[in-house]
Amino acid sequence: MLSYEPPPRSVTLPKERKWELVSALQKSARRADKPMALKLVSAIDNMPEEYGYFSRRLCVIACEDVGPADDELATFVVACSNIFPPKRTGSKTYDIFCFLVESLCDLPARSRIYCSMSSVGSMVLQGNTPELSAADQQIVDAILKQKAAMHSPINAWEEWRSKNDWRAERMLRFVGLRLPTETFKVQLTIPAYRMLFDLPSYCYDMHTRVGQEVLSRLMRGACGATVIKNFVYRSKVRSALKVLGEALFFVEGARLEGEVLYPSLSRLEQLLIAHQHGLSLNEFLALQCLVLDALNAGKIDQIREEVLHKALTRTEGTQPQETTWQDGHELGRAANEPLFTASLLNHGPSDTARTRKSDPDRSIAKRTPASGDNPEIQQELFLPEG
Repeated sequence: MLSYEPPPRSVTLPKERKWELVSALQKSARRADKPMALKLVSAIDNMPEEYGYFSRRLCVIACEDVGPADDELATFVVACSNIFPPKRTGSKTYDIFCFLVESLCDLPARSRIYCSMSSVGSMVLQGNTPELSAADQQIVDAILKQKAAMHSPINAWEEWRSKNDWRAERMLRFVGLRLPTETFKVQLTIPAYRMLFDLPSYCYDMHTRVGQEVLSRLMRGACGATVIKNFVYRSKVRSALKVLGEALFFVEGARLEGEVLYPSLSRLEQLLIAHQHGLSLNEFLALQCLVLDALNAGKIDQIREEVLHKALTRTEGTQPQETTWQDGHELGRAANEPLFTASLLNHGPSDTARTRKSDPDRSIAKRTPASGDNPEIQQELFLPEG
């Protein structure tokens, strides 16, 4: 790190766009898009008063989106936040941020496993869960046991994790936890994006004001998205905006380059999310298909552009930028692949899952009658064991 030379600063953004900026940074790291991620770090450098916040976000990214794919790096990023706080590093903070972001993007694999564990643990503790299978309960028990262990650390390693757990939004506690089932490495097509007002379109998610307005318009059937409006009405969805945001997250924001996952854990997370909103798992997957179709057709980005144009052209000095599809991403490919195939998300390992692990190029899931992207066979997904 002593000999590391950071790239030149190339982007500036107004401080008011902090939330969109951090969203873009996290998702570019998920996609292993190093050029984009480093440009975004240079925008962070224009907000020195927010260095502490961005330092913590890097800890979250390391645990939430890398996790067990590289426990050492995830722990290292958290340790750097502790040892090199921005108040101490001053002008070198930019160098440190760039070094860590490059390290996160250069990995051949990443994983949301710790994020899924945290999500499942929180939803279970809130109550109102569906009936769980024995395999599901085994996962829940392992997660809750790990959470409880943080309250009574028995060695220096556990004590350090407990002390620094807050830096990664309580996901550092899961470092080292392994479930008694096999993981798989998958590679689904990552959706194309457009540059909208100086940031990639995928950053405007449910955690941003622009993203909330986009979801509201989507729910009302804007830009021809009437099938989504009809689905929400027919299904009597609870907290429709939130479940739409979750569906968009799974088909766009959560896509990782070289993802490692536990299919059973991913299934359980989505089952609990669906139940919270009054949906069955199959219905939630069907909603994801509808949202994916709208994304692929350009409807969601069209709404994003309209909302941004209205919101940002009011800000002095902000002008609409040309929107283009980025090199290396093909328009329309995202809709040909579900988040997971039926065979991959069943409890046990399958031929499809083994193929994904050994030869990802042969295992691209197309929209076929056997694909989880087809709503007609949703009832066949996630069959219980036995």
